[in-house]
Amino acid sequence: MKVLDVEWKRMEARDMGDGFQGHITLDKLAIPDTVKVTLLGETIIPASFDFYGHPNFTEEQQMLYTFKEEEFRRKNGDKYAVLEAEIVYEEGIFDVPRSRFDTISGIENSLKNLFDLNEMLENRKLFCKANPKEPLREFVIFGCFWLDQFGQVMTIQKSGEEALRIGGEVESYDEFCQNNTKGFFITTGGYSVPAENAVCPCCGKHFTVDDIRNNPCVYKNGKYYHDSCWRDYRRHKEVYQFTHQLMSLVYQDADYQFELLPNGYWQGDSNSHIPWFLFHTIDGDIIMGWRKRVISIEWQKNYKPFDMKELFDAEDVTKWEEDGKRGIHAWGEDKAREYLQKVLEIVNPDYSVW
Repeated sequence: MKVLDVEWKRMEARDMGDGFQGHITLDKLAIPDTVKVTLLGETIIPASFDFYGHPNFTEEQQMLYTFKEEEFRRKNGDKYAVLEAEIVYEEGIFDVPRSRFDTISGIENSLKNLFDLNEMLENRKLFCKANPKEPLREFVIFGCFWLDQFGQVMTIQKSGEEALRIGGEVESYDEFCQNNTKGFFITTGGYSVPAENAVCPCCGKHFTVDDIRNNPCVYKNGKYYHDSCWRDYRRHKEVYQFTHQLMSLVYQDADYQFELLPNGYWQGDSNSHIPWFLFHTIDGDIIMGWRKRVISIEWQKNYKPFDMKELFDAEDVTKWEEDGKRGIHAWGEDKAREYLQKVLEIVNPDYSVW
């Protein structure tokens, strides 16, 4: 008779890229067909399982769980009480030879196509789950991805002008560090490799290993993009939003032109595709661009005069006046449009975009 594992776990909300779903993380690998989840005496049937065999749930199941937990807290008079589900399952066995995913030759063999590459990376994660006290060896592939001891993939970026010294498509992390004592850093957050049949939504092309090698991919909003495609799309989207959805609602198209400026907040190549804007209007120049969650608006010296204090004294946001320039931070496009319109009504009271 097979021994079943029993755990008591809380269902967590997980961002799946295209919305939130429920998920329960177990301590071990699990065989999906054996997983049984019970909450307050009722069975919850998982919607799917991840590659660890851990159960995923629909958004509705996760919300129902949240509702029941809130009810549980009210009954117990404890707003921090946690409602845990019972999970009974049979532990999964991981028996893939370590040489296939934890040696230079094994990793090199996986670089032929995306299926083999993803399988190798998944095997590293599965091994860590099945053997939590045995760290993996660490490697660098393509000179830009670090495979760490916990099965994660991290992006390596150079920090200087000189190219990184690469000892082959696969090398040990120690060797890579010895050859590059300076000039690189590890980005925060993991890197996800596109699936075998994944398609870039911009160019419509299937991803290949060469894309990973030469043009690292971006994972945004539940989709994979070629890095170059994402940058081009993001730049055009920013131009559309600042012109069509913002400036063209304040000034007629014929009454302004614009230039793209380097990002005035996020410095460095990783954000160079998100521009700021210099708008040449009939009333003078305005510089705008995103600073995290606010839009920075700065009326330049040649913009018609107006009284910042009179117009914006009641606004509890960052404001400034310096060398004839006047600026304010707007919480989103609606506020930015409101501020621009307020100023326009003072400097050009008879003007109308309609």
